[in-house]
Amino acid sequence: MAALLQLADRVHFSGSHEDTYRLIATTAVERIVGCDAASISTLEKSGPVSHGPTGPLAERADQIQYEQAEGPFWDAAMSERWIYIPDMHAAGRWPTSSRRLADELGVRSMFSCRLAVGANPRATLGGINLYSLAPDGFTAADQLLAILLSLLGAAVVMDARRQENLQAAIATRQVIGEAIGILRAQSSLTSEQAFDMLVSASMRTNVKLRDVARQIARHPPH
Repeated sequence: MAALLQLADRVHFSGSHEDTYRLIATTAVERIVGCDAASISTLEKSGPVSHGPTGPLAERADQIQYEQAEGPFWDAAMSERWIYIPDMHAAGRWPTSSRRLADELGVRSMFSCRLAVGANPRATLGGINLYSLAPDGFTAADQLLAILLSLLGAAVVMDARRQENLQAAIATRQVIGEAIGILRAQSSLTSEQAFDMLVSASMRTNVKLRDVARQIARHPPH
């Protein structure tokens, strides 16, 4: 219980979702005894992306799994919630990535856990990856803490993303309003007509509406 309270006290929204990812990974190394390196992998449209790696080992270990399109991260994120590999040399399930992790980086064991709010695999954000240089490096208590950390982390990351999206929406509304005000001040346009002009310019130039508005706000037409 004390360990859980420490995790809950440590993991919180810290200004941006990137900062939050970094805090989660750092907390894993500091609070989970067997963890030598950690990272967060998210599943994006362009492919998996690493966030907050605690060092070169975690960053490269993630890349090996991405390059081979196999490894504990993929299966934990997409189908199994969490996976523990006590001996990377004996992980025949992912023959190429597990061999490379062991031979190139000295990773002897690994724990990967899905980062998601809810059990639906389609709602997954990705996974938290914990790497150990020791064989069978994660005890049952370590694994439980990692699972709790992933649950806390997912909730915090989702909140961070919502707050960033809200802030972006507010900023977009403000800059569009400023551009409309500039257009109205220099013409006899109504607010609706000025907005329609912005939309037309956006469609004609294939530039996002907020970027068109930002250009007008920065460089008002004369």
